[in-house]
Amino acid sequence: MSALGQMLAAEYREDTSVLASALSYISSDVLRGNGTIIGADGQPETDYWFGCMLAARRTYGETAKEVMRNWSQQSLRYGDGSGFEHAWKQHDPNLAKPITVGSLFMLAKLNGWPGTSHRPPIAAPQTPDSARFRLLDRASIMAQLPMRWRVKGLLPETGIGAIYGPSGSGKSYLGIDLGINIARGCDWFGHRTTPCGVTYVILEGEAGLRNRVEAWEVHNGSLIPSSFKAMAQPFQLAEQGDVEDLGAILPPGGVVIIDTLNRAAPGLDENSSQDMGHILAGMKRLQESTGGLVIVVHHTGKDASKGMRGHSSLHAALDGAIEVERSATSRCWSAAKVKDGEDGKQVPFKLHVIDLGRDADGDIITSCAVGPDTGAIFRKPEPSGKSQKSALSAIRRLLGASSTFGQAGCDPQTRCIKVDDAIAGVAATLTTTASNKRSNEARRLVGDLTKGNKHLQSAIDGSGEAWLWQ
Repeated sequence: MSALGQMLAAEYREDTSVLASALSYISSDVLRGNGTIIGADGQPETDYWFGCMLAARRTYGETAKEVMRNWSQQSLRYGDGSGFEHAWKQHDPNLAKPITVGSLFMLAKLNGWPGTSHRPPIAAPQTPDSARFRLLDRASIMAQLPMRWRVKGLLPETGIGAIYGPSGSGKSYLGIDLGINIARGCDWFGHRTTPCGVTYVILEGEAGLRNRVEAWEVHNGSLIPSSFKAMAQPFQLAEQGDVEDLGAILPPGGVVIIDTLNRAAPGLDENSSQDMGHILAGMKRLQESTGGLVIVVHHTGKDASKGMRGHSSLHAALDGAIEVERSATSRCWSAAKVKDGEDGKQVPFKLHVIDLGRDADGDIITSCAVGPDTGAIFRKPEPSGKSQKSALSAIRRLLGASSTFGQAGCDPQTRCIKVDDAIAGVAATLTTTASNKRSNEARRLVGDLTKGNKHLQSAIDGSGEAWLWQ
């Protein structure tokens, strides 16, 4: 804060009439903003409403609430007042670099406010109870509120999260199922949910939204709740106007699921720290505008074992993440990141194909609905090691592209590849291994995967060629 701002803050600290006088020179008919009034360049922001709220609350406390309400009601954006109440509660007294009323007074001064000659008594020196920083003893630590869960053990009540996986893994169906069950307040794969309003922003496959919802209703024998809403219009996380406009219509304290992150960030480079910073800032602004949870549906990169596509700052910023995986025979999800919780446990699920009738041409209409995969208990487990997982994924890609079937005694309808081709394919993925050691390491990994027919099967044909298949 500038010297002028500090002076004004100290001068008018006790008098809300001075606050009201300053506000009469400031329009409340602006966008919410992210809590800033004066930018780093010393110039006023154009979206400062929330910053004014925080500044007044920090300096004057509850005595300023009605003054700020009266000022806010002058804007057509005020609505039913729920947004005002929510913003007022977002004040954090322990914020490291809080905004103060000095910035508000500076804005008023720039708009022509003459100030006042009234000088209240000099404030008493800070005592330990009024100091900016607080030291917590054991009693204070134990009095802290416990973690509040939206999906117990997986996703917090407030923050940002992600559901991610490769194309075709079922992550969008899983996201819709998660959102509907949160809106219903029903358990999700054994995890308790706390009900709230849920908004599903579908930016990919919009035309299939109706079929997905109908498939869910048919499979579950229930209509989706009225607290589950969808939005299928273009939306960009890096466009502040889009974020403000969407945030204004979202239910306070709710969940918004954005499918997909790529479609919500057109033209931006997910691998760029700067562009990812803009994306994360948009997610955070949207989260702060509702005080709830923002979840993005996202893709993995070419190497699924490396997690989400894009800059590492995305994973670091998340409060919770669900990873979706798919093999040739199964699908599963796992908690890839849990704030103050346990991660890593894999949960198998299945996409049930639902018949929705026929279209105008008489063709069958189908969609899918998520459900537990009860047959998974009889299925061979996936490898536990990261290297084996990566090797198995590479081999599965080769098998998927193979045009050879039924070699070395395998089923005539089963795709197979030569063991040497599998070793070469795995070796090509071992980019962090010394080049002169890749073939031996790949041979070891393929051997581990075929040992005892645990993950892959192999045999030798009549000419001595070794083949493998799944």
